[in-house]
Amino acid sequence: MEWQPDEQGLQQVLQLLKDSQSPDTATQRAVQEKLEQLNQFPDFNNYLIFVLTSLKSEDEPTRSLSGLILKNNVKAHYQNFPPNVADFIKRECLNNIGDPSPLIRATIGGSLCVCRRLKFSR
Repeated sequence: MEWQPDEQGLQQVLQLLKDSQSPDTATQRAVQEKLEQLNQFPDFNNYLIFVLTSLKSEDEPTRSLSGLILKNNVKAHYQNFPPNVADFIKRECLNNIGDPSPLIRATIGGSLCVCRRLKFSR
């Protein structure tokens, strides 16, 4: 069965992504702390790829930001990803490389490049 997000968890991730776009320094600091906490949970990366590839109703900056955070997580924490998380990310990137949005295509392409450099195909 394909991974599906918990609705409450998804809403929390979306709010975090929107908060991260705030120019307020205190808000930015709080977002950074929350991201560091969430990075302890490999499932967090599933939420990020889900927002990037499946939530087409979300605005492009939010979806793209999700992909950029995911790309950074892959760079920093790939060795800790369970195989099912790595496989889900790879599959979703490949299935959505043709997204209609140029911004989202570029973000997905950047994520795939990082994954490939890190020998994503375990």
